[in-house]
Order: sequence, then C-alpha cells, then structure tokens
Amino acid sequence: GPLLGPLGTAGLVLAMVILGLSATSAAVLPIVRAGDVTVTASYTGKGVVDPTHEILVFLFDHPMPTESSEPLRMDVITKNGGSVTFKNVPTDPAYVILVYDEASNYDGQNGPPPVGAPIAVYSKDGKAVPVKPGPDAKVTVTFDGSRRWGK
Repeated sequence: GPLLGPLGTAGLVLAMVILGLSATSAAVLPIVRAGDVTVTASYTGKGVVDPTHEILVFLFDHPMPTESSEPLRMDVITKNGGSVTFKNVPTDPAYVILVYDEASNYDGQNGPPPVGAPIAVYSKDGKAVPVKPGPDAKVTVTFDGSRRWGK
C-alpha cells in the first residue's frame, strides 16, 4: 500500500530481518518478576544463636534438598528471632530450609550441613510450603532441634 512506500510489504519484512526483529519475539518471552522473600527464624533447642552459632537460611527450588542440592541463596541470622530478606528472588516457588550451626562448624558454603545438625523446613502439617516471592512473602519458622540432618 501507499503507507509502506515503494518497497511495500517486502521492504518492511526485509527491514525487520535486518534489524533482527520478529513479529512474535515480544510475545514469546514471559516476563518474570523477581520478588523478595523475608524469613524470620527462632531456635528453641539447646544452644544460643549468636555470630558463631548462626541460623543459616537457605532458599531452594525444590522442597526436600539432598546432599547434591544447590541452594538458590543463603544468608545467616545471628540473633534468635532475627530476620533476613532475600532480594529479587526469580524462582517461583522457593522453599525455605534452615540449619542451626550447633557446633560452630558450618558456614553453608561447602556442601551439606554436618550429620546431626538441627534443621527445619518451612512447612505446614509436615509438608514443605512453597513460597511465592513478592511483597507478601514473609515467613516465620520456629524449630527446636528435634529434626536433624541425615538422621
């Protein structure tokens, strides 16, 4: 037509190809909005929560991590009842796993916690609860050491 100039539709398609544009490219990729996840944790078992006996808070993309699982994120709480906020978590849902560093020998960086370390999973009625990152992703976990890694 007259609006497309002398090259017509072929010229428009050629221009899109040269520019690397596709008529469908904008519609193909879903927009993933990352959100925050805030975790508040309390340990009621034997031992104090302090900078050498932290609560390590992990986010995973699956509910029951194994020795070979890689966490999405990790942070530490150094005061009982403290909180951490994971910013811009792109994984939906995420699962919250906690480890109490009872023996002051686990930094969360080099593999799973030592066998026997107190652990917790953000759960309800014994089932891990998926957390959708965003403004309402605020979870509170209290654990007592009755559940132990590898036991």
